[in-house]
Amino acid sequence: MIAPVDSYKPEPRVDIAPLAVLRIVIGITFWFWASKFLVDDRWAIFFTKPLILFKYNGFEWVRLWPEDGIWWHFQWTRVAAVCLAIGLLTRLSALALAFSMAYTMLVERQIYNNHDYLLATTAFLMALMPAGRRFSVDAWVQSVLFTKQSAVTTMPLWQWWLVRFQLGMPYVFGAIAKLDADWRAGQPSGMFVDSRVDTPIIGPLFAMDQAQFVMTWGGLFFDLLIVPALLFKPTRIVAIVAACAFHLTNATIFQIGVFPWFMLATLFVFFPVGYIPRLFGIRADDQAETSDRRDRISESRPVRWLIGGYVLIQLLLPIRPWVLHGNPAWNERGQRFAWRMMLRHKECLLWYKVETDDDFLFTPAEFVMTPNQVRRAPRDPEMVRQAAVKIEDLVRSTGIEDCRVYALALVSLPRANRRSRRRPHHG
Repeated sequence: MIAPVDSYKPEPRVDIAPLAVLRIVIGITFWFWASKFLVDDRWAIFFTKPLILFKYNGFEWVRLWPEDGIWWHFQWTRVAAVCLAIGLLTRLSALALAFSMAYTMLVERQIYNNHDYLLATTAFLMALMPAGRRFSVDAWVQSVLFTKQSAVTTMPLWQWWLVRFQLGMPYVFGAIAKLDADWRAGQPSGMFVDSRVDTPIIGPLFAMDQAQFVMTWGGLFFDLLIVPALLFKPTRIVAIVAACAFHLTNATIFQIGVFPWFMLATLFVFFPVGYIPRLFGIRADDQAETSDRRDRISESRPVRWLIGGYVLIQLLLPIRPWVLHGNPAWNERGQRFAWRMMLRHKECLLWYKVETDDDFLFTPAEFVMTPNQVRRAPRDPEMVRQAAVKIEDLVRSTGIEDCRVYALALVSLPRANRRSRRRPHHG
């Protein structure tokens, strides 16, 4: 006689402790990110002082908070970061942080950074996942108010693989982007090496003839291999040492904010899922089976479709540079949200010509851009166009209706000074 088979096959479940630790890391990172804008009134330098805030197409409706609202924006972001770290109103706090980051990227296009995008996506995942069920105020409140109901402290294993997928994206697609001919030819890595020869202590290393080769191919193979090396036990120790050297070097020579520290703090995501529970002395129990029955909604078909759509978007965004027309290093199409990190260094000179039927005037980009914007905006044709529109609006506001604005934009992708000349430049 054949025994009946239950049509419902529960997914393997794991302890939620690693997700809780990741929640704490994200909260701390967001606190430092928001604090950065509050130091020396950087919130005003980036958002309130500029005459123009650059926008993405379709998001022109995103406006800056009135008066000193952006200052309060970062203050409340710090509050939400603390709440996420301690697990107070966890899902709401995570959603608030994801919104905060998305807002700053949309209200001022030119401040985009890949690590900001990564923080926004990971915070969004925290809002979808039960990250507040361990090491949190929410869990403590539930244990006090609902003592007869045991808290569910496990999650489906696929949720943890979703976290690994998100945090592995910068590495994997960073490696794919470095297959670019310019990177393989030593551009712009050679320039970065040459510009850091005076760095204290490690500067002589960059002066070595092999430095460009190591940075070019070492960076490519590090991004390509670090995730599988962390997942595979025999290579894990070597991968940890390599990751520490890589990210600490980046933090030293590139000054790229919280990104290296966040990536170092999240290496445990690729460790065995039982590593964090063992570290905290949490023993597996028989809760997995009961929590399956309580938490089946997370394994329902609509949720799977939602997660599948999210994963598809995350995979499609980085391949845009490969299908859109032109070289993204020049036209910037597909450059953002694609993990194209350190792939190009542009030198730009931007002036505008304001012309009427009777006269004309040349003006530098500083006429409408702050020094911070001038360092980044001229390399993006769309931001050059938006600045021209702003100049036209300013001229028309003086009563001159018939005017035309032209941009003189000189842009180069220069080679490195020394070692890169030994190999041909492709582009």
